[in-house]
Amino acid sequence: MKKIYFLLLFICFSLSTAFATHIVGGEFALVSKGRTNVYELSLNLYFDDINGNRGAEDARVLVAIYSKRGNAFITSYTLNKVSTQLVDYSDPLCTSANLKTRQIRYAAEITLTSDKYTDEAGYYVVWERCCRNNYISNIRNPQSAGMAFYMEFPAVVQDGNRFVNNSPVFSIPKGDYACVNEPFVFDFSATDSDGDQLVYKLVTPFKGHSSEAFPNPAISPGQFYSAPYSTVTWASGISINNVIPGRNPLWVNANSGQIMFTASSQGLYVFSVACEEFRDGRKIGEVRRDFQLLVIDCPKNTIPNVKMKEPDKPGYYREGQVMKIPYSDSRCFNFAIVDSNFRQQINLMLRPLNFDASLATLTPTKGSLNGPTDTLRAQLCWDKCAQSKPGEPFMFEIIASDNGCPLPKRDTLLVMMDLEPSPNEPPAITTSLNNNEATLVAGNEITFTVTGEDRIDNEEITVEAFGRGFNLADAGMQFTPGSGVGKVTLPFTWQPDCKQVIENATYTVDFVVKDKRCPLQQKSDTVTVNLTFEARTTRQPEVETTLPGNHAKLFTHQEIRFDVMATDPDTDPIVLRAVGRGFDLEQVGMQFKNPSTGNGKITEPFYWKPTCENTLSEIGTYIIDFIVEDNSCAANGADTITVTLELSDFEVVFDGFEPPNVFTPNGDGKNDSFYIPNLPADNCKEWFERVEVYNRWGKLVYEGDKREFSWSGVGFPTGVYYYLIFYHNSRYKGTVSLLR
Repeated sequence: MKKIYFLLLFICFSLSTAFATHIVGGEFALVSKGRTNVYELSLNLYFDDINGNRGAEDARVLVAIYSKRGNAFITSYTLNKVSTQLVDYSDPLCTSANLKTRQIRYAAEITLTSDKYTDEAGYYVVWERCCRNNYISNIRNPQSAGMAFYMEFPAVVQDGNRFVNNSPVFSIPKGDYACVNEPFVFDFSATDSDGDQLVYKLVTPFKGHSSEAFPNPAISPGQFYSAPYSTVTWASGISINNVIPGRNPLWVNANSGQIMFTASSQGLYVFSVACEEFRDGRKIGEVRRDFQLLVIDCPKNTIPNVKMKEPDKPGYYREGQVMKIPYSDSRCFNFAIVDSNFRQQINLMLRPLNFDASLATLTPTKGSLNGPTDTLRAQLCWDKCAQSKPGEPFMFEIIASDNGCPLPKRDTLLVMMDLEPSPNEPPAITTSLNNNEATLVAGNEITFTVTGEDRIDNEEITVEAFGRGFNLADAGMQFTPGSGVGKVTLPFTWQPDCKQVIENATYTVDFVVKDKRCPLQQKSDTVTVNLTFEARTTRQPEVETTLPGNHAKLFTHQEIRFDVMATDPDTDPIVLRAVGRGFDLEQVGMQFKNPSTGNGKITEPFYWKPTCENTLSEIGTYIIDFIVEDNSCAANGADTITVTLELSDFEVVFDGFEPPNVFTPNGDGKNDSFYIPNLPADNCKEWFERVEVYNRWGKLVYEGDKREFSWSGVGFPTGVYYYLIFYHNSRYKGTVSLLR
């Protein structure tokens, strides 16, 4: 980096100007906190950190709010200092220990109540301070000129509805300086979180009501001044159109907020930019930012020069030419960069204008020059897939920039190249199917091979298949795409069933081979296969069972067995299946191979032992359809027989139930215990739960939960005992005598 002799960016006042603040600029911001009518009001000030007296910084500022209609005073707020930070430079290498700017931020949370801020004309907030730097070049008597920081904002109620608005927020400016007779660009933009339109314009800075004798008009409440605010007086030869004089005077881009100028003389220049805020075409706010820039006489920095050597041609490429590059030629091109300011770093950048950046690579992207005759060399190489369209050559810029201060100098070379594509012969695809068509019937398998081949270029290819109006997998077709070098052969298999067949319908499949060249050079070929179905003559298959009348009655826990026989007089492949009407065979415990397949004949056993568990207590009629189908897909290609099973439950009968009424536990092996071998049978709604035996005083002497219970009576005296037999929904009671 070249050696630069820095001047001070902001020059301190003489000792006689006691009220110099060394504030070099600033602006307000008003941002919603997300709660009704609650905002953060902030003031950013920019301070000369080298020449300013840090002890003179205000710990807080007192700002005033007025209505725009009639300039009526509304209220004042104290904003406390919340943060400070140094301002960065565009290039950190251009900074100096003698040149430093600090941002000081003041803020407070305020409430703009709906009963006070309703005037559609809007409001403004202001803070005044004196005085400006004595050495400002473009205004008269700067040492006695004050500053008024100013922002307009809308009412919080508009047309009877709550109106939320965030002011534009300026980005933190860079602490850069400009050089005499050198173009200078400075970002002075703002952002708006509401998406409002922002328009920028240069305005004359406010001077306001402050003075050397009265530097801070808002020291205490009641000492505020409303608009209008006087403006500074421009120096001789200076106007709003010539704020920083030169070949290109200071101007601001109305849409981007970017400031540009080329100054003709050194100096410290103050200026102000107003950022106006529009919503739906109506102005709703404005933020003014004051700032000042230093222009110095910088050491001369020459612009780098970038050139490109055309292969096999004398001299260098001239802008406006279109280079025709045959495919057989090298796809790499050399660039040379020279700069009389050697020992600077040179940064290189490729900027494509009409193609994707991945198609070309520039190396290196930075380097340095070691002497006045030294040359930095770089190379741009195209990807093998790079191919320009006919009549549309690739356009790109090679940009070489140094790291000079305050801004880099750069040179741009615009290049146009027409890159010829590589020659490419298309691949071919064929099938082993005669005439690429076939007529078939359901159940019959068709198999053939598909071959893709790149005979001439022998490149990598892919082979795929696409059904016209259907998905191959959904139709049961088996084909897996594949790839390979030069030649790929893949099998196609299909054994359609009746669900996939429409009589006399044609299934069309396109088989496509593509080479794996670059997208613009890719070639392909397609072969189309037509598969047509036709009906065939068939005799109806039959199904029957060994169950008499195909009807049976049974009780729970009772077994039933029978065979189901299916036959086809044409000995076609057949399928036998069973379908329960309103139930699933497996869930209710029925056992049957479902489905069963065979050629011409099938015999399958049916078995069922209904229980309370697998019938889910559904006692009633179970209807099963046994269906046989051949593979003809014809209307008479199926037969059905229906079996009806009526399921009943055993009845729990206590009438006529006579348990024993005496037992003799005397050890003679006869009637030695109390048990009931003829308990009523269980069913799905009534079942034995337990038995309880009591003595004549009601004391429980025995309890059992097994149907095979047995009470020995050991240890109990002779006498009459009372028992209760518990079923799920019923009880039975009786007496039994214990005798010895």
